[in-house]
Amino acid sequence: MNKQQFYQGGITLINTVWLFLMGLGIVISILSGKIALITPTIFSSAEHAIRFCIGLAGLIGFWSGILKIAEVSGVNEIIAKFFQPFMSLLFPSIASHNNILGLISLTITANLLGLGNVATPLGLKTMAELQKINPIPERASDEICTFLALVLGGLSIIPSTLIAVRAQAGSKEAAIILGPVFLTSLVGTLTTLVVNFVSLKLSKYNPKEGTR
Repeated sequence: MNKQQFYQGGITLINTVWLFLMGLGIVISILSGKIALITPTIFSSAEHAIRFCIGLAGLIGFWSGILKIAEVSGVNEIIAKFFQPFMSLLFPSIASHNNILGLISLTITANLLGLGNVATPLGLKTMAELQKINPIPERASDEICTFLALVLGGLSIIPSTLIAVRAQAGSKEAAIILGPVFLTSLVGTLTTLVVNFVSLKLSKYNPKEGTR
């Protein structure tokens, strides 16, 4: 199976899941005698979604602009130097690639600020750069695996998006989640990094032969 077939298969699966959920909802509404509520619910949900997106657009746009300025002005390299001791432990083989370390640092910064929508394009760009120096393109390199573990751990100090969501929903103490979010994301990140480290050691990856 090539990449295109894999991608199309994934899209088909997602469409099937959505179709199943929609059909299940309609069946349940019929059985519960609430079929008349389907149309009003669709319109009200769509209206709420639009208002919600507009409310978040300002926040995401602001931080996206800040991070873009940081990337263009070279601040990402300064951030990379700040994270250098940490990066040297996690990515010893790419210590000389300042541009990649800068992208990784920006992605981490976006995650620390809770800007998942900003971290996603940065993460994709970082993955593309890591793939360029991957000695075996058909396999995920150790650096790619470590980067994924670091990002998916979701370490966050200021969960800006979650705070904005709570504020949009009418919460009077939207920022009360700061402590719990930081602790849970810290535990999650440490866990993923430990599991990744152990997995890489146990796999006994041979970069020359491309075997594990």
